[in-house]
Amino acid sequence: MTDSSWARTSLRIGVLEFRRSVRALRRNPLQAAMIGFGMLVPTLIGGLVAIAFAEQLGDIETFPAPDYARGLIALFWLFGVFLVGQRVVSARTRIEAEPFVLTTVPERTAAIGLVVAETFRLLAYLGPPAVLVTGICVVLFGSPAALVLVPLTALLFAATVAVTGSAAGYAVALLVATSPFVARHRTVLGTVASLLGMGGYFLAMGIGPFSFDQSSLAWLPIGWFADLALAGSGLLSAPLRWIGSLCSSAAVLSVGGLAVNRLTATLWFIDPVDVVADESDRNEDGAAEPIARRDALAAAAAPLPVPRLLSTPTRRVAEWSLLRTRRDPNRLTFLMIPLFAGGSAVVNAAVQAGSIKTVAAPLCAVALPWAVGSLFAMNPFGDEGAVLPVTLTAVPGCQYVRGLLVPGLLIGLPLVPLATGLATLVSPYALLERAGLIALSGFLTCVAVAITPLIGMTFPRFSAISVGRSRDVIPPRMTAVTLHAALTVVPGTVLAGLVLAPELTRAALAGLFGSLPAVLLELLAAATVDVVAAPADWFAALGDWIGSLDLAVLRFGGSGLVLFSGLLVAALSYRRAIGRFERYTTA
Repeated sequence: MTDSSWARTSLRIGVLEFRRSVRALRRNPLQAAMIGFGMLVPTLIGGLVAIAFAEQLGDIETFPAPDYARGLIALFWLFGVFLVGQRVVSARTRIEAEPFVLTTVPERTAAIGLVVAETFRLLAYLGPPAVLVTGICVVLFGSPAALVLVPLTALLFAATVAVTGSAAGYAVALLVATSPFVARHRTVLGTVASLLGMGGYFLAMGIGPFSFDQSSLAWLPIGWFADLALAGSGLLSAPLRWIGSLCSSAAVLSVGGLAVNRLTATLWFIDPVDVVADESDRNEDGAAEPIARRDALAAAAAPLPVPRLLSTPTRRVAEWSLLRTRRDPNRLTFLMIPLFAGGSAVVNAAVQAGSIKTVAAPLCAVALPWAVGSLFAMNPFGDEGAVLPVTLTAVPGCQYVRGLLVPGLLIGLPLVPLATGLATLVSPYALLERAGLIALSGFLTCVAVAITPLIGMTFPRFSAISVGRSRDVIPPRMTAVTLHAALTVVPGTVLAGLVLAPELTRAALAGLFGSLPAVLLELLAAATVDVVAAPADWFAALGDWIGSLDLAVLRFGGSGLVLFSGLLVAALSYRRAIGRFERYTTA
């Protein structure tokens, strides 16, 4: 193939990769529905607002707060680069059918083809909003030029985001492939980078304890896409910014395309470092290292050493659990989504109410144990994969279950109480309440870790799902995740409430178990028959009894009951998990 046809071939590769993504979505209707919901609902809401206020919008002569719009677009651009880079480094560092493609076309053609595919994916997201903006500009502002300028702006926005994000992703992937330290700790470093990126975006959007003025980003040329899109409407009159957006786009595409070409040419044709093979079996004098130093599995599971006081089967199971989680972080996707969704909602509500210091400590004490308990043993049978029959016959049940518990305890017991303790330092609580939260975090960590193996064994999952280009990711069942969260977060919230606000907790319990069922049954009785009126009176009496309990009795008696129940559930879960493992068959 001649080099002159590389652009056309790259376009064909991009179209092929994009069509492959569309086919993958068709095979996963739930994911397609969620993506479609996220794309169409905001556009529909914007369209309804435009229709409702069409007259007022038509009377606008100049765009209000242009710097804010430019800064917001610049922020979206930066966040898009972060998302594309994260996706490239985690799932799309190489092209499908790599040996065939790289022996058929130049690597530049393949690399640009992947960027084109990423651009098409972004355009699929930007399409509905772009159509809406085009319609508003043409119909309400009488700007036929928007038929060209708005699609052009969307194309340049998507292309520059795809090129810059791909270059950043390939740079990180090359660092992972060449640096033993980064390769060994890529899961931890990737998690920290993801948290920093998402946290920075939330803070920039005003979701957090600090306020950020988006208009401070208006000076960035990438924010001038707002001027280019509205150039023909008369709302923004800044010809220099129109030209600046075009010139900056050309510069980003040129430099970014060259960077992608150089990075992929290096990444695809080098041998990545092997962190296990790099471990030497001998010291500098040539003498044999001790057996503990020559343990390849323990070295691979480092830097978190599993105590050698444990039995060998228990230690091996624990090390394999750690290693699987480190080498396949895509398995943790199920954990990140509810953590970010629920955590951001709670934090945002606390910030709006001005009570972030009050909420931080109990949130750490309740949410972190659930997260740590979900990391390693939520799907033990599915994680074993093809070696499950060997594991069932080679490892005793008690040692296998203990091995599943060890990683969560090693990580959770030091870190969760420490994080909770640090959060209590800025909280308004008394010393005993702070100590109670720290003790609660340790207790919940033990319970959350102890109940996980039984839940994972009861609801195993063996079918893989597609996460990017990874075809063998087997996340836990949502039933297991939901049940584990209910058994951890709900009792933990009750205990935290009894420690910090017993009066409010008493009122909440009275309403939840008394007033609410009574009201619902009374409404049902009024709509149907009076048979359910008697149970309504029972629930009302129960609510009154809970509301009349002495605070000391409720605080200590209720806490003791929940603590005892937690210990009992943890012990029974441990015993039942051992029995389930020993009785499990793959037939």
